[in-house]
Amino acid sequence: MGFKESLASIDERFNNSKIGKFFEVGARGSKLSTEIGAGTATFMTMAYILAVNPGILSESGGPCVPPDGNIFAPEYEACIEEVKRQYITSTAIGSMIGCVVMAMLANLPIALAPGMGMNAYFTYNVVGWRGTGGVPWDTAVTAVLIEGAVFLVLALTGARFAMAKLIPEPIRMATAPGIGAFLAHLGLQTSNGLGLVVSDIATAVTLGACPLEKRTPIVAYDDDCANNGICITSDAYTCDVLGGRMTSATTWIGLLGLVIMIVFLSYKRNYGIIVGIFFVTIISWFRNTAVTYFPDTPQGDARFEYFSQVVAIEPINLLFAKYGGDLQAAVLALFTFLYVDFLDTTGTFLGLVSHMGLLDENGDFPRSRLAFSADAIATMLGSLFGLSPVTSFVESAAGVEAGGKTGVTALVAGFYFLLSIFFAPIFASIPPWATGGSLVLVGSLMCRNLPLIKWQRVDHAVTAFTTIILMPLTYSIAYGIIGGFLVWIGSQCIFYALKLVGIPLPYSEDEEDISDDIVKSVPNGSDEDKTVHDGKDGEPKSPEAEVLEDSFNADEPPERMDTDGGIMSA
Repeated sequence: MGFKESLASIDERFNNSKIGKFFEVGARGSKLSTEIGAGTATFMTMAYILAVNPGILSESGGPCVPPDGNIFAPEYEACIEEVKRQYITSTAIGSMIGCVVMAMLANLPIALAPGMGMNAYFTYNVVGWRGTGGVPWDTAVTAVLIEGAVFLVLALTGARFAMAKLIPEPIRMATAPGIGAFLAHLGLQTSNGLGLVVSDIATAVTLGACPLEKRTPIVAYDDDCANNGICITSDAYTCDVLGGRMTSATTWIGLLGLVIMIVFLSYKRNYGIIVGIFFVTIISWFRNTAVTYFPDTPQGDARFEYFSQVVAIEPINLLFAKYGGDLQAAVLALFTFLYVDFLDTTGTFLGLVSHMGLLDENGDFPRSRLAFSADAIATMLGSLFGLSPVTSFVESAAGVEAGGKTGVTALVAGFYFLLSIFFAPIFASIPPWATGGSLVLVGSLMCRNLPLIKWQRVDHAVTAFTTIILMPLTYSIAYGIIGGFLVWIGSQCIFYALKLVGIPLPYSEDEEDISDDIVKSVPNGSDEDKTVHDGKDGEPKSPEAEVLEDSFNADEPPERMDTDGGIMSA
């Protein structure tokens, strides 16, 4: 018996097993080998979170307490490094749990992990860089737990539809691009990225990319600095004093990694982000080079010693179940977590299930309450490990494209996250200039909603633009959303006040809401693809889509399809 025959036999036996029937693999026209390949593709496209998320969340300082308030003390720096290592383990565990919960409850090929954007908001807006914000770290973690519980109630009661209608359309359309701009801004800076954008005394930010020896730190010029010479420095620096702009080797190798990601993704190779990150990382692991992550310094030696372990399981004692009770300062954070999580999860689900041909005319899909509940439960469980909200990843589209149709795809992705727990030294040694390009790339891909904004309407255009531009410029997702709401509410109140005195509205009240088009659209697909997948416009659904939808709704799974084709190949 050849390899193909053996593989077909294994697929057949699995489809007829209790596990295969539980996940309805055969009923949905799939097979074990396809689901494994789809799960692998999903993990490869989102594995960057294991390198990026610990770097972002650890910059909050976690539970570390600076001695005498000095956030640059060596012992505080060492604590942050330990927190970063523990966040690798907690990120892997939280992602694994999220994938398993989604697979078991909703049986969807959607993987979960700490959401990009929300992790940055958690660190830089809520807790603040190294704890300089207004909310203690343990209180922020508690807010994540409560947000997950509220989201669970909304999911189980179906109230999420009512909430969606309360959010003005231009703000809905602008939130994802705004978060994308925020992520790209992080990726262009030094602490989490390429070092291409640096501080400037006159213009706040400017072009940088100067090497370490050419960087002049920005200091807080307070009374102690002016009178006693005790000046507090930070990671912010300028290249204006000593020059050397665009001569940093790490910036250029990071940009090369970004180009590699772009090329791979352009050729529909969904593992392009991972290839780019690891290409830069491997080059940066060689010592005595201009781009090394292990320079001949005490810090570089400590990094290399830890890296040399290769396999190690980091404890999570600093992060596990560290809840706080002072929630008054975290009210805004709680609502922002809920809002962003709601939009992100809803957008991801609608995009993927419409791609699978399961979205109905009301914007709903089978087992939707269980799917949203799984997302909420993953957030609650993730808070146990000190994580920002765990959410469904749009990168799961890679698995759907590869033929994934069931929760087995999510289980496979979860298994890979389980394996990554044992390789913390490897993931902790990925330099920021290796992951900075991925932040820029992910940020750019989050701007796909921009053409859907009604730019011809001034009130929509200004509301959307305000929402987008304030997020990176104020380092706050919440401020962007609040600014958008203020512009929208202010303009609409004036319009209706003028209407009361006889001046007509500047637009038609019967104008079609663009959100209807979004609900019915198929991402990255043509009109022909849309007809095949969901049977809209009076055309019949494809046989695969009908069987897949029936398998969600039927009390018993239908007979297995005698086809190897999937929805995506219809």
